[in-house]
Amino acid sequence: MKMEIGKTYLVKNDIFIFKKDELWTLVDKGYQAYFGEHNFVFVNDDKVKVVAVLQGGSEEEMHIYHHLDDYFEEVTHENF
Repeated sequence: MKMEIGKTYLVKNDIFIFKKDELWTLVDKGYQAYFGEHNFVFVNDDKVKVVAVLQGGSEEEMHIYHHLDDYFEEVTHENF
């Protein structure tokens, strides 16, 4: 799954601090080659900002990165 900046995602399964059925909008993302980290910055309707970091050296975190569709589902404003 390719997550896009500006799109809103429904949490399908609890992951890190994200809880099932919450809505979060991706406001920034990136990759730090030096550290091998995939970074995602989300914000919710209450303007709470959360940074999720998935480290390339962690087998568990790379499994999550390659299966983001198990945890997030893109939604449109018409759906909620």
